[in-house]
Amino acid sequence: MSNNTPAKHIINTPETLVSESIQGLCYANPNVRILEKDKVIYYSQVKDMALNQVTLVSGGGSGHEPGFASYIGEGGLAASVCGHVFASPSSSQVLAAIKKVQSPHGTLVITMNYTGDCLNFGLAVERAKACGIKVDLIAVGDDIAVGRSKGGKVGRRGLAATALAIKLAGALASNGAPLDQVKKIVQYTIDNAATLGVALDHCHVPGSSSFTSLDKNELELGMGIHNETGCSKLEMMSTKELVSKMIHMLVDQDDKDRAFLNLPLDTKTPLVVLVNNLGGIAQIELNGVVKEVVDYLLGLSHVKIERVLVGSFLTSLNMPGFSISLLAVNHDLKVLALLDQKSGMSVWPSTPALSFSSDVYGKESSDDKLKDTVDNNIGQVANPKVVEAAIRGAAKAVIEAEARITSYDTILGDGDCGQTLKTAALAIIDAIPSYQLSSGPKTMLCIADTIEHSVGGTSSAIYCIFFNALASGLLKYAKPSVDASVWVAAARHALDTLMTYTKARVGDRTLMDTLCPFIKTLNEDGSNLSEAVKAACQGSQSTNNLSAKLGRTSYLSNEKVLESNVPDAGAYGLAELLTGMAQHL
Repeated sequence: MSNNTPAKHIINTPETLVSESIQGLCYANPNVRILEKDKVIYYSQVKDMALNQVTLVSGGGSGHEPGFASYIGEGGLAASVCGHVFASPSSSQVLAAIKKVQSPHGTLVITMNYTGDCLNFGLAVERAKACGIKVDLIAVGDDIAVGRSKGGKVGRRGLAATALAIKLAGALASNGAPLDQVKKIVQYTIDNAATLGVALDHCHVPGSSSFTSLDKNELELGMGIHNETGCSKLEMMSTKELVSKMIHMLVDQDDKDRAFLNLPLDTKTPLVVLVNNLGGIAQIELNGVVKEVVDYLLGLSHVKIERVLVGSFLTSLNMPGFSISLLAVNHDLKVLALLDQKSGMSVWPSTPALSFSSDVYGKESSDDKLKDTVDNNIGQVANPKVVEAAIRGAAKAVIEAEARITSYDTILGDGDCGQTLKTAALAIIDAIPSYQLSSGPKTMLCIADTIEHSVGGTSSAIYCIFFNALASGLLKYAKPSVDASVWVAAARHALDTLMTYTKARVGDRTLMDTLCPFIKTLNEDGSNLSEAVKAACQGSQSTNNLSAKLGRTSYLSNEKVLESNVPDAGAYGLAELLTGMAQHL
C-alpha cells in the first residue's frame, strides 16, 4: 500500500543529514574524528593502533546507526565509511578510510553482502593493493529470509550478525592475531550465524516524497534493512507466536533451503543470541521479544544459551521491527572469550566517555596520501600512439552505439546503461591528453580513475575493478616492457580478479558473456585478436536466448526476458567497445 502522506523527520535538510549526524556522533565520542570530505570516521589513536595490530574498516549506507561508526575503538573498527542513506559509499571514500588506517600488519575490510557495497568496497581494496597496501576484504551474509534457491549466486544479505563479526574480529586483532586469522574469525561467524528480521511497517527515507506501508493488521517477515520485500506477509499475532515462528525457521534442520545453522540433535550446541532493534520498537516491547526468544530456546534439548545480547546494533532508520541472530559457538575457537573481551566501542557495553572535545575534524597529512608506486621502467609500451588509437576507437564505438544500448536496456532494465557508457567514454576522450600513454599500468589506472569520477553504479565498479586489476597484471607479467603476451596474461589476471567480486559467469546474461569468451580466446592464441572479438560478439548475441540470473533483469519473469529477444545491454556495449578497440590494434 502506497502512502503519500508526508513523513515527519527532525532534520535540517535531507542533503546535510548524514554529515550533521556524524558530527554529532563525534561530539558525543571524543575518541573519533572525521575526514569530512569523504565522510570517513576514524579512531583518533589510529596511528598507535596500526603499529600494533591489524586494523579493521567497515561501513555502508547511512541509516543503520549505530552501525558502523559506533563500532570504532579499541577492540573494534579503526574506521567506518558513511554513504548516503541506504546507498553504498563510493570506492574513493572507502579508499580514503583504508589509507588513513592502513597497518603494516594488514587491514581487513568488512562489508555486508549487498551488490553496491561488495563492488565499491572491492574496488577500493584492489586500488589499495595496487598501491602496495596490505589489505583484504570479506562480506558478511547471515539473512535466512532469502533461501538458497532464491539467493543463488547473490547469497545471503548482511544483517545484525555483522555486529558479532566485528566484535570478534576486533577482539582477535587487538590480541595481535595476523590478518589471515582475523579474516578467519569473520568467516567463522558467517558460517555459523543466521538472522531473521520482522517489521510492522516500512521505514521512510528522509527526503523521499512517498513510501510504502503495510496494512494496519499486517506484518512482514524477512523484510530487508533497506525496505526490501520479505519472504512472507502475515496477519498480526502475539509476540509468542511470532517469535516461535521465527526461531523455528532459524533452527529447523529439515528446511534445507534455510538451514544455515548446523544444530545436531544428539548434542547441545552452545548459542549466542542477539536480539536487535531495527530502530522503532519500544524497549518494553523488545524486552518481551527477548523473553520469548529465551523461553523458546530453553525448550530445545539440543541447544544451550551461552550469551544474550540485546540492543540497537544495526537499524533501518525508524523501522518498527526487530531481528534475531543466532551464532553457534565452537569452544575451541575461544569465541566466548573474544565476545566477552572488553572493548572501547561505544555501541558495546563499556566504560562511558569521561571527556568532551569540540575538535572533531582530522587533518590529512602528507603521510596519508597514496604514493605513486608504479615504476616508470616497468610496463612500458612500444608504441603509445597505438594505445591512444585503441582507447579512442573503443570510446568512439561506445558513443556511436549509445542509442542501441539504451534501447536494449530500456526494454529489460532501467534504461541508463547506454548513457552511463557514453558519459564514461566522453570523459576518457577528454582525459587522454593527461594519460601517461607510454606506461601501460599507469594508463589503465588513469582510465579506471576517469570512469569512477565520471559515472557511478554497478557498471562503473565492474569496469574499474577490471582496469585496476589489469594494471596489476601488467606490472606482474611485464618483461619489463609489455607486448601482446603480457597484455593477454594481464587480462586473464584481471578477469580472475573480477570474478572474486562478482558471481556472474558465462550464461548469466551479463557482460561476462562477452568478456569471458574474449579473454579465453586470447589466451588460446594471443595473436588472433579478430577471433577473440568474434567470440566476444557471439557471446553478446547469445544473451538474446538467456534468462537473467543476476542484475535488475533477474527480477523479471524468464518469459518476458526471452520474449524480448534482445541482448543484455552491458554485454552488447562491451562487444561494441572491443570491436572499436580491435580496429586500431
